[in-house]
Amino acid sequence: MTVFVAQHARRATPEATAAAVLDDLENRVSDDASFVVLPENAFTTAPTTGDGVPALPEPLRARCLERLTALARTRGAYVLTGSWPEERPDGAPMQVARLLDPSGSVCAQVERPILPDGTTGTGDDFPVVETPYGRVGVLLGPDFWLVEPPRIQCLAGAELLLVAGSLDGTRQAAQRAAVWGIATINTVAVAFAGSLSERCGGGSAVALPEGFTAEAGTDEVVLQAPWDVEKIRHLREPDLRFQQTLWFGLWARRTELYTDLTVQGS
Repeated sequence: MTVFVAQHARRATPEATAAAVLDDLENRVSDDASFVVLPENAFTTAPTTGDGVPALPEPLRARCLERLTALARTRGAYVLTGSWPEERPDGAPMQVARLLDPSGSVCAQVERPILPDGTTGTGDDFPVVETPYGRVGVLLGPDFWLVEPPRIQCLAGAELLLVAGSLDGTRQAAQRAAVWGIATINTVAVAFAGSLSERCGGGSAVALPEGFTAEAGTDEVVLQAPWDVEKIRHLREPDLRFQQTLWFGLWARRTELYTDLTVQGS
């Protein structure tokens, strides 16, 4: 079983970017793929203002989804489409990401508001999907960087987090380190797809609690890394003497204490 993570540079137009990304995926993703992950704003940057104008024209969005659906079907893989801006019926701009199953059907969808400054907001729904390759959580970048969303998904059984994200801002080295940190503290595998542009610093990676198994840096690449769900399950086994692994001590929770924390914070 294999995880593929896409990281591509922006072209002159969204159409050119989409063609380059999709052609590369069709050439590089092999039949042993379990998961394919694309980044936030997979084919273009988000709108600079919340004026409801989608960054991708509807015909282009439809073609991208059609080709990603075909990729899921022909490879028998789950495909996280990355995200792109769409308009809700009321005209509000939303960042939308879909997880396609091997039949090409949408098995999970995450929608987040595009804020007036053009950034993506957070939410309170964090889907976990049961697959033949293990239980997976689907996250958009803004939620991934917070403590609670990855933890909520892991407490719900997620063994692999599929993240459509980006490293943007001035602290990209710290963000990169946090990808590994999130994998460690939650005893989970992370497949992080990062955007690559003048503003976004790439950083796509596949991480386990022990460290990165594949990293893209700032290169244009389709990362490939093996996926073994039994590894995560082993690391989560109770081992209070820490003879086999110390990771159980990071994974273990006393959820009965959460009520007290909620009450104190209210």
